[in-house]
Amino acid sequence: MRYSSAQRCTACEHRAILAAATADRLVAESGRTLVSYDCPEGNGVHVCNPDFERSSNRRS
Repeated sequence: MRYSSAQRCTACEHRAILAAATADRLVAESGRTLVSYDCPEGNGVHVCNPDFERSSNRRS
């Protein structure tokens, strides 16, 4: 599965829609820099880097 070609979630800032196993693998491969969470709209699982997103939000 290529992350860049995954379907995107229109409810969640166009994050990749992932199966739980794929998200878990990405989290593990990132050294737990990424975290996974269930889409609040029921569109699978998403991953994010909370440290990066906190930094981005502070600059806004």
